[in-house]
Amino acid sequence: MKLAMPDVPSTEEVRYCEVLTSIVKRFTRLVGAPEALAVARRIPQLSVDDEGNVLDYNRDDPLATVAMLIEQYEELFGNVAVTLAQQATQPIAKAPTLPPTVTTPMRILLVDDHILFREGLVSLIDAQPDMKVVGGASCVQEAVELHRTLKPNLVLMDFGLPDGTGLDATKTILAESPDTTIVFLTVADDDERLFAAIRAGAMGYLFKNVRAAELLKTLRGVVHGEAGVSRASARRVLEEFSRLPPPPQIDPFENTELTPRELELVRELARGATNNEIAQRFVISENTVRNHVHNVLAKLRLHSRRDVADYARAHGLISYSPQVKH
Repeated sequence: MKLAMPDVPSTEEVRYCEVLTSIVKRFTRLVGAPEALAVARRIPQLSVDDEGNVLDYNRDDPLATVAMLIEQYEELFGNVAVTLAQQATQPIAKAPTLPPTVTTPMRILLVDDHILFREGLVSLIDAQPDMKVVGGASCVQEAVELHRTLKPNLVLMDFGLPDGTGLDATKTILAESPDTTIVFLTVADDDERLFAAIRAGAMGYLFKNVRAAELLKTLRGVVHGEAGVSRASARRVLEEFSRLPPPPQIDPFENTELTPRELELVRELARGATNNEIAQRFVISENTVRNHVHNVLAKLRLHSRRDVADYARAHGLISYSPQVKH
């Protein structure tokens, strides 16, 4: 008599369970178990215990489960929620067999009108083998011009500048180069400035009393998609974004000009495409997709992908009813 062998989960199944569990537990720590678990349990075929451990998921299409879970958190907590979840999905990506032997240093532009403070940052950052300060600016105009010339990977930005604010520089820089990562480093512990920086497209918001080790760790993390904010700041951002008002009743589309690439992005969002799918179609990075999405929402004065789908239908950009993921 032959005994039936129990089903043993494959390595891939274990990996997806770990990824999904990591996402749920990340948001459990950030916003509390009740809110995080309630969101996860709305995903079809996703089963989660009270500790945040994923017990089962759609095994026919696990990537769809991951995408839907992240998009649910995004709908409630804004774009920052996606950033905070991205690091948990890294095991899905195919890593190279061997790590690269040579790493190109991160190119950093410093924007701060206090020269002595900038010099201190230069000494700290240039001592790191994987980082290099390529320039320093003391005002908005200089920051934009140096960014165009030096093309840094990351801009470390102060908020208050003599000819404007770091927000002005951030908006101009990201409009010209969406791949640039911007992190605010400021003395202003102010919710409105924090929220405004994140809405403008910044990937991080730190205070000038941060320890050197924490600053360097954050800079390394943000270029890989991690959120460059403290846990306290992250919770404040998520709480603020969860209270966003509904779209305005006035027509938000009047006198709105979208670029050809942004129109294509609107069509893809209306079809329910994930950031990863859009990145593959356009052959760009997911960070660039996120910045494009942010720019489209800002131009249209909208708050969510669902609003974008309504825009596409209202303006005849799609010829069928899109399947927007919730």
